[in-house]
Amino acid sequence: MSLLGSPLVLGWLALVSFIAGAAKGMTGFGAALVMAPLFSLLIGVPEAGVLIVLVHCVTSMQGARSWVGQVRWRAVTPLALVAVASTAASANAIMHADATAMRHLVACAVLIVTGMHMLGWRWRHRGGWLPTVAAGVASGALTALGGLGGPPALYYFNGFAQGLALRANLLGYFALLFCAAAAILAMEKRIGVAHICTAGVLTPAFVAGVELGERLSKRLAPCWFDRLISALLLSSGLLALVT
Repeated sequence: MSLLGSPLVLGWLALVSFIAGAAKGMTGFGAALVMAPLFSLLIGVPEAGVLIVLVHCVTSMQGARSWVGQVRWRAVTPLALVAVASTAASANAIMHADATAMRHLVACAVLIVTGMHMLGWRWRHRGGWLPTVAAGVASGALTALGGLGGPPALYYFNGFAQGLALRANLLGYFALLFCAAAAILAMEKRIGVAHICTAGVLTPAFVAGVELGERLSKRLAPCWFDRLISALLLSSGLLALVT
């Protein structure tokens, strides 16, 4: 079976996937923010982005019974369409960029998003085409960069719904975005046998992490896992930036 990297590298990728899954299980997002900078230390940024998209595509409907009926598809679908177009437009340019520069760009994106979250920044808007296009373009470009399309969507949807509805909108958006992104990568012939086999190994670790995260979210106060995930994101981003 063809895999990306040595057994040791694969083991580290699986561990990162498990931790990222736990982050998603606790909050509904954040997995790619953990995976992208740490994956980029082990394999190239383009390969890391492909793996992140594949794992999210395969697991995008995990637990769908609990959230699919709460998704506001009229708000989710337009944003997803813009993001998919942006992903397609950005993917080719990113694939040919300098590897070190891309890793540092991923790290900076993670640190900026984490800093905004810790400062409690909110995007206050009333909807409409301009916020939708802005968030969609940013989400698509970050998805092409390293599967990091979640934060722009989070800030966009935060003006529409809170709690379970917000989480449902994000999960529905991710299902559309990552499945479409995987199709784009496949059409551009960026997905090979090694990517598929490696994603097949990482997916069970990711799913197990999500299950653990969902259980922890019921036992820990929100402030505790918020601090835990913020510390994890800062650490991963700084490590990728200085390496």
